[in-house]
Amino acid sequence: MRPRRRYMAFLVECEGSVGERDLLWEIYSAQASLLGDIGSSKNRLKLIRFDGRYGILRCSHIRIRECRSALACVYAVGGFRASLIVLGTSGTIRALTEKYIPELGRLGAESDHRRIEIEEVTGSIARIRGEEIDLTPDNQDMTKGSDTRYLGLTSFDLDGEYDYADGTSDGL
Repeated sequence: MRPRRRYMAFLVECEGSVGERDLLWEIYSAQASLLGDIGSSKNRLKLIRFDGRYGILRCSHIRIRECRSALACVYAVGGFRASLIVLGTSGTIRALTEKYIPELGRLGAESDHRRIEIEEVTGSIARIRGEEIDLTPDNQDMTKGSDTRYLGLTSFDLDGEYDYADGTSDGL
C-alpha cells in the first residue's frame, strides 16, 4: 500500500531574499535537531514548490504536528532572520492552493505562458488533463460565490468557428 500524505502550505517572512536550497537546508537541519534521525525519517518531508515567499511541503499524514514543529524551529534562512508560518494542510495540492495560496496556483499557470482569450472568458491555464481545462480567470468575479478559484472548461467549449482554433494564444 502506498503511504498516505498531507500537503502543508507555508509563508516565509524574511529580511532578505530566500533561496529554495537554503530554505530546504534550514528545514532539514531544524527537523534533525528537534526530532533526531529516526524522527526525521518518519516525517518524510519533501519540498514540492517554493516561489520565494509561499511554499508547499509534503509530509506523512500522521506526523503533521511534528512537521509543524520543525517549521516553527526555523529562525534564519541564508543568514537572514526568518519565520515560517504554516497557512494550512490538505490532502491534495490542488485543494491546498485553492484554499490557502491561490497566488501560487496563478504563478504556475502564468509561467507556462498559456492563456485563453475569448470574448466571455480570459485567463491563464492552470492545468490540462485530457479534454478538461482548469482556468484561472482574469476577472475574479466569475468565481465569486463558489469555493474554487478556477473555471472548468473543456476543449469543446473553446472551439471557435475554425476547425483547429481552440481560443488559446499559443495554439494549444
